[in-house]
Amino acid sequence: MADIEKTVTGSFQSSFADDTTLSHRISKSEDVVQLQANIQRVFHWADTNNMQFNEDKFEIMRLGPNTELIHSTELLTKTQQPIPPSNAVKCLCILMDNDATFQQHIKDTATRARRMVGWVLRTFHSREQEVMLTLWKTLIQPILDHCSQLWSPHKQGDMQELESVQRSFTRSINGMRELNYWQSLQKLGLYSQRRRERDIE
Repeated sequence: MADIEKTVTGSFQSSFADDTTLSHRISKSEDVVQLQANIQRVFHWADTNNMQFNEDKFEIMRLGPNTELIHSTELLTKTQQPIPPSNAVKCLCILMDNDATFQQHIKDTATRARRMVGWVLRTFHSREQEVMLTLWKTLIQPILDHCSQLWSPHKQGDMQELESVQRSFTRSINGMRELNYWQSLQKLGLYSQRRRERDIE
């Protein structure tokens, strides 16, 4: 798919594996026409290369304050079906909301991490520090850290949601119930999820 970008003019095109994205700055209805033309060019490229896009997976996400333009225009697939708008779109495992934040991704990340914590506690009977820390660093922390340079939260509530995953896990480790959370982190050699505040600064 290295030559697909040659078919597009005025829009930003990116491809990774079997995912293709078109982005375009829209300030007037003529910009929508240009983006639609680029979509058609991509379809033509697919036909030329004996490929086919799955129209059922098409999504459109609109960003910006011009609600009149958003509601009065639409983009179409090859079969002239409207592309449905989405409140959040996933790209390379990262979910971005239509207000250019990552609120849903943060919630989903915390949920997946909690599920992994539950699986670990059900599957492994040992609560010894060495075992639990190995499981945390191998199975759970990577979920919380994956691409966090991009979506890392800055709101207090979001950071607390991620912190709660680590807080509940550390309480399950032998010898930690007698300590408060911050003492537990110090004893275990772990960092608070609030380290993200330093990353932002």
